[in-house]
Amino acid sequence: MDEEFLSKIKGNKNTLVIHSDAGACAAAAIMGNIAARGQEEGSYFRLSDDFIPTIDDFASREFDANIAIDQIDADFKNDWVGYLRTTGLPVCDLKYKDNRTPEDNTMRFLNANNRRIPAMKPRMVHESRELLVPHEYKLDYEKLVALIKAGGDLKPYLSRDILKKRQRDKNDLLLNSWGIQHLHFRTEGTDQLLFCVIAESDVFVIQTLSHNEKYLWVNTGLVEILHRNWPTLIFRAKHNGLRPESVSAAKRHSLRCYNANFPVTVDDGTVYLPLAQGTLASGDSMEDWINRRKIFSELEHYQNIVVQNALAIRMALNMPASQKLVVRMAFDNRVCCFYEPTMATRIGGLVLQFVGP
Repeated sequence: MDEEFLSKIKGNKNTLVIHSDAGACAAAAIMGNIAARGQEEGSYFRLSDDFIPTIDDFASREFDANIAIDQIDADFKNDWVGYLRTTGLPVCDLKYKDNRTPEDNTMRFLNANNRRIPAMKPRMVHESRELLVPHEYKLDYEKLVALIKAGGDLKPYLSRDILKKRQRDKNDLLLNSWGIQHLHFRTEGTDQLLFCVIAESDVFVIQTLSHNEKYLWVNTGLVEILHRNWPTLIFRAKHNGLRPESVSAAKRHSLRCYNANFPVTVDDGTVYLPLAQGTLASGDSMEDWINRRKIFSELEHYQNIVVQNALAIRMALNMPASQKLVVRMAFDNRVCCFYEPTMATRIGGLVLQFVGP
């Protein structure tokens, strides 16, 4: 796989490239792994009977004697865009970009929300056996651990792109490929970086490395430590069908610069595909790309169901035949519900719950 090919394909939003001696077998392996993980993780949205959306005011009712009884006003894709514009992206300190598609803005949201910028919540801290914190950063490390355990804000310790450059949706190729974050020991930035995996309720601290280390961002020693200490954490990326192979650090660096992926062979011969499902040729996260597809597919699916049940919804709401039926979808990231805005009534199966002021 030469650089001319990689330079031509770099930037493609729908292409995932993997370099391997196994050739097409590696490509088949990574796509099979991605498909299995996507199915295992299930749907993006979770319908909730407990989620109460914020409704500032009742929408005005519209009446028309000529309205068909099964007519309905529902546009869940537009509702999702509204959520991104007013809540989702602003929470990440980002603005909706009108010159970008809803799909592109969704990718920006997925990249920043809770992944690039971890949610503020208490987490347990687990240290690798290999962890060595330089003496001058011992106290800083202890403060950082205390902050993590308390569920404090980690943004000041993340990449300088997050706060100083305010590029909170910028892709982090190490995070996209291997799911590994890097933290600074101090808010002003440090020459030493702390590498870790930040999960839902745990942080797995891998190692401290110098910011100036050559080929830092493709250092397979980080994967090796994860393999030795927490093999179950990266088990889904393990592949028994591929033979061990060696990819030089210089080659790994070149591939990463072109947003190409590569398998990692650790010391005992275990082969890992990209731990976090990999990076697209555009630099975007494959995981985010899959979730984006799920989001718009599920929005269409839910809308079809609601449209098909318009008459039943109207009857359940005891709505006059001449009143226009409106159904909206509300979101809190992955949690969602349906509601009728003129009465501020949540629609959940056969149960209707008042959610107005």
